Amino acid sequence: MAAFISVLQYGPKEILQLPLKSHGHWNKYQHKQHKFRGLCHRVPMAAATTGDCSKNILRDMKGGHRQSLWTDIPLSFDAQGQERHAEAVQPLKEEVRRTITATHSKPKDKMMLIDTLERLGIGHYFEQEIEEQIEQIFKFHAGDGLIESDLFTTALYFRLFRQHGYDIPSSVFDKFKDKDNKFSKNLINDIEGLLSLYEASYLQYHGEDILDEAMAFTKHHLTQAKPELASCLREKVSWALDQPIHRVTEFLEARYYISIYEKEGSKNEQLLKLAKLNFNILQSSYKKELADLLKWWNEFNLNSKLPYLRDRLVGCYFWAVGITFEPQHSSSRLAVAKSIAIMMVINDTYDSYASLEELFLFTETLKRWNVKEIEKLPEYLKVVYSFLLRAYEDQDREVSKQGRPYAVSYATEAMKQLAVGYLTKAKWYKGQEMPRFEDHIANGVIVGGCDAILSACYMGMESASEEAFDWLKTVPKIVAASNNLVRFMNDIGSYEREQRTGQFPTSVDCYMLENGASKQETLNKFLEFAEDAWKTVNKEWVANACAPKPLMKAALNYSRCVHVTYGGGLDGFTNSEKGLGPYIAALFVDPIDI
Repeated sequence: MAAFISVLQYGPKEILQLPLKSHGHWNKYQHKQHKFRGLCHRVPMAAATTGDCSKNILRDMKGGHRQSLWTDIPLSFDAQGQERHAEAVQPLKEEVRRTITATHSKPKDKMMLIDTLERLGIGHYFEQEIEEQIEQIFKFHAGDGLIESDLFTTALYFRLFRQHGYDIPSSVFDKFKDKDNKFSKNLINDIEGLLSLYEASYLQYHGEDILDEAMAFTKHHLTQAKPELASCLREKVSWALDQPIHRVTEFLEARYYISIYEKEGSKNEQLLKLAKLNFNILQSSYKKELADLLKWWNEFNLNSKLPYLRDRLVGCYFWAVGITFEPQHSSSRLAVAKSIAIMMVINDTYDSYASLEELFLFTETLKRWNVKEIEKLPEYLKVVYSFLLRAYEDQDREVSKQGRPYAVSYATEAMKQLAVGYLTKAKWYKGQEMPRFEDHIANGVIVGGCDAILSACYMGMESASEEAFDWLKTVPKIVAASNNLVRFMNDIGSYEREQRTGQFPTSVDCYMLENGASKQETLNKFLEFAEDAWKTVNKEWVANACAPKPLMKAALNYSRCVHVTYGGGLDGFTNSEKGLGPYIAALFVDPIDI
């Protein structure tokens, strides 16, 4: 556990600024004057409602969520520039494709090339070629092909094999231990080797003690060595310590790695140019999608009708890009962003505003999913309910055109279950029931939201069959683990805020009370629980060969979004100035100079 204590000992880490040429856009947003919305204090049930709960009630608000930093985010779309970039990409793709499939290349060189392509965000152009090469190299090394390999190479192969679903054993690292069964001190000065082992350690399963040891060993020595490293290597190490490859979202990793790769003396200019063109093409497409999303959101005018809501639509879209960034998945991104926005509306209503009596009524109404039920609700809940019905009616029209009417029905069922989970939390926070810690864990699988978000993601994928949704209905282990992960990390990041707003008893409170633990001990334990969840995600990613990889990949990427948003001990979604803000500016505002 020593490797994970520092976040809580020393407080949330400062956001590592991406090495961009200019942070002008972010600085502008960061220094805006913010208006504060009211913190939704709890109102006693008798005072909060009257009679049949049908009157127009909007309670006074005091303090609260900051308004969005992104109300004036620039979203212009340059169609001609997009076309020029697309034309320039084609010859570069063909040249890189020939390099990947060249028969004279050594396996190590191919693996380093594949790693570079994926980290630069351009692996999606060459998925088939990459998979063929990985399969061939794995077959060659399935026996003792790595016996003579150095630390850098062994760890690189290990990480890439597991990232691509091949179950290579962690025993390949035994040779780097000394007679005392500890990692050899001779490795300490091999920074590239340490960094490679550090990255590989994040793909560990349960019971792989050697990778637990590797993570602690490499993290300690990389941190110690960092101040004395050359600037380019120091930047690479700093980013890795903050955002390991396996846990960072792919497009965010691409934005960072492009800026590092162009400083390396051994860089391939064609790869670099292709990566920059690809980034700008995708960013331009994202701006167009985000503009469409904001138009959709503004049509409902929810922020004025429901002032207790967090205005975090751009954060919702950030998650959508994190879950599926490839250009062909535009429909999935929009469906995911809308789903997260819907979850945000429901969550804020249950968590921060409605009385318990109103929530019982709303939950039962939501289960029936019938517009005729709307008149039973208070005016502000009519707004919420009509928003949900209309949002999914729009989605239903789209997927029905594709001949997949089953897609929306599962998404609505997932949202109903989410509301039931939120009601359970509300009963705890409003004093009707006293939960145990294990109750929080069980409910966390429901309110984590992974299955609801994945159902939206699949809804946007024309290739997602009814069998895919049936698989999701079984709550696969990777989905349950992802839900637990977000609950533990979110509970760590939001605990102080929840204490200020009177949300008791949280899962942290329950664990402290039941185990006689201090707050610090409890938060450290939650980090352990989160690591356990990651180990399950890793194992299921490799072991669950029967599930289509695009569906599994979305679940893995959900966990990566959790890490980026909550990994610094902070709720980076709600507190976007210190959390997702700099990343949003880097991905959606500032293009890369070519």
